[in-house]
Amino acid sequence: LKRIKIKQFSIYSRTEFMALLVGSALALRRLDDFDTWWHLASGRWIIGNRSVPVTDTLSFTVPDHPWINLQWLYDAALYLLFDIAGADLLVIVSAAAYAGALWMMMKNLRPWLGEVPASLLCLWVILIAEERFMIRPEMVSFLLLQAVLWILMTARSNEGRRLWLLAPVMLVWVNCHSLFIIGLFCIGCAVAGVLAAKLPMIPPGWRQGTALGPAGTRRLLWSAAAAAAVILLNPYLLEGALFPFKLMTRIDASNPVFQAIGEFRRPFSGYAPTFSIRAYRAFFFMGMAVVCAAALVGFRAPRKGRSSKDDRMPGFNLAWLAIFAGLAYLSLLARRNTALFAMGTAPIVGACLALIGSRMSETLQDRARRASAAAAPLLLGCLLFLTGAVVTNSYYRWDGTIREFGIGTLEANFPIRAAAFSRKVGLPPRLYNDLAAGGYLTWEPPVEGGVFVDGRLEVYDADFLSVYMSTLADPQAWQRQIDRYGINTVLLFHRWENRHPMIRALTRVPEWTLVYHDEVAAVFVRSEGNEPALERAREVFPAWREETLAALRARPSRWQWPIERITALSSYAALLDMIGETDSAVELYRELLAYRLPPRNEGVARIHVGLHLARRGELGPALEHLERAAVLDPSNDAVRGVIRKIRDWQAGQ
Repeated sequence: LKRIKIKQFSIYSRTEFMALLVGSALALRRLDDFDTWWHLASGRWIIGNRSVPVTDTLSFTVPDHPWINLQWLYDAALYLLFDIAGADLLVIVSAAAYAGALWMMMKNLRPWLGEVPASLLCLWVILIAEERFMIRPEMVSFLLLQAVLWILMTARSNEGRRLWLLAPVMLVWVNCHSLFIIGLFCIGCAVAGVLAAKLPMIPPGWRQGTALGPAGTRRLLWSAAAAAAVILLNPYLLEGALFPFKLMTRIDASNPVFQAIGEFRRPFSGYAPTFSIRAYRAFFFMGMAVVCAAALVGFRAPRKGRSSKDDRMPGFNLAWLAIFAGLAYLSLLARRNTALFAMGTAPIVGACLALIGSRMSETLQDRARRASAAAAPLLLGCLLFLTGAVVTNSYYRWDGTIREFGIGTLEANFPIRAAAFSRKVGLPPRLYNDLAAGGYLTWEPPVEGGVFVDGRLEVYDADFLSVYMSTLADPQAWQRQIDRYGINTVLLFHRWENRHPMIRALTRVPEWTLVYHDEVAAVFVRSEGNEPALERAREVFPAWREETLAALRARPSRWQWPIERITALSSYAALLDMIGETDSAVELYRELLAYRLPPRNEGVARIHVGLHLARRGELGPALEHLERAAVLDPSNDAVRGVIRKIRDWQAGQ
């Protein structure tokens, strides 16, 4: 038996293992999501108060707004894990959850496809879904979705004896994430398909592929009813069960407020086209073609005398079409749903490919098996290379995404030091913060009284967010708003350019004083009435600034490309240049050039250094930097214009 097991672990099964290893490596990344922190703050509140909140408890702006916190169980578990071993344990558990979901997906693929095709399809899905490998409730939803699909797709082989598991799965899901509605949708599609298969006008191949038989049908109906009933067992009862429908109407992809948030952009909008989005687009059209082809091929039941493989593929299952169509529609509404679509439809696409293959001639099937065997070594090499690229951060460097392989926290994403400085100095409440900083500040509040806004978009309605977005770009309207709320301290996450007009405006008016800045955040305090706090900040800030600069100049590990360090240096240099500290900004840009930068980052750094040198009269070195920037970005007419002016001036000399 041992010999048989060793023999079975051939190069083909190694491709499956390596595909899952790639997914695990992509999931094992440092805590980098803004929303993780408010989930932790929510869990801390739930554990501390031994109850689930019904209205907002984390911000002072909407304390009367209802908070249907269906992820309460996830939040509480997340907080308990963090309390045991901090962010390191969260990263490991998150990676394990996503790896488990991928393993379940492979389990759902293997009955239909050979090992190499299953590995290829799994890898494709991984490259789409990795954009959502965050420490969020999706880590539970993806796993439970695969469990639901496994129960439904294997019901035919065991006459539905596992269908009773749907109820406990849905009970856990409804108390972990509002995406439980997707599981209920899949169960509903299975029920609708089985009932439709009894209609005489349904093609014979579709009837045979969908029908479960009398015993299986009874088990499905009873199990579906139980699964629908248990979703009422949440802290909010019927209101909680219906909340996903309310959420879909509130957070609508067509709403301009939510279109300003990247994850709510439509995936075909052209916004930030990462490799994950490009892979999704290709998978979307491939999946549609495969499902439609399978529906046509499975229109008729297989003829008698065909291969035994046809016994497993009697026809096309109507539930597949319904689930695929529903998830495809959701993915078109918002970028955040692309991973859900890929994970949820991959087993269906695999089953449809198997159906198409079962109707092919024996000659074509044999050729496909040979091609699969020949491709196995090449696929294994690609998977090994991709794993190495992820571990060294080369994949993220190439993709232009701010992520890092490893455990711990990606501190360049969170105002950790800014919040600590504010607490140490004792900056006055109330606080104004932007959406990006709000998640962390719910966990580590810089001043008393709660945050202005955070990532819980189910709490802040569209009207509130519309005002927030509009005033962020209008300093005068913003001043009226913060006067109404009695704001004394302002903390802004400055990496994104839509914050820059507000930062420039606050540095130019005497009503506000810049008391702190680092690579993540800028902190302002109202000048009038807060003189003691301003004096304390002036005394303390120089030492904090030196610590920040020393940390940024220290050389990071050589075996990984330092994405966090590059991001921090770029962001801080841009801020210093924005507030008029040009010399300090250029020093940081010079630090950046010591790294192997992507072309865009290198071009920006060289432009700043070159213009600074030109202003100082060092035209030779300035030209070197600007000419290199022009090579990196040939479309930059402004840089070429500066180069011509310098050359003309040199010629005139």
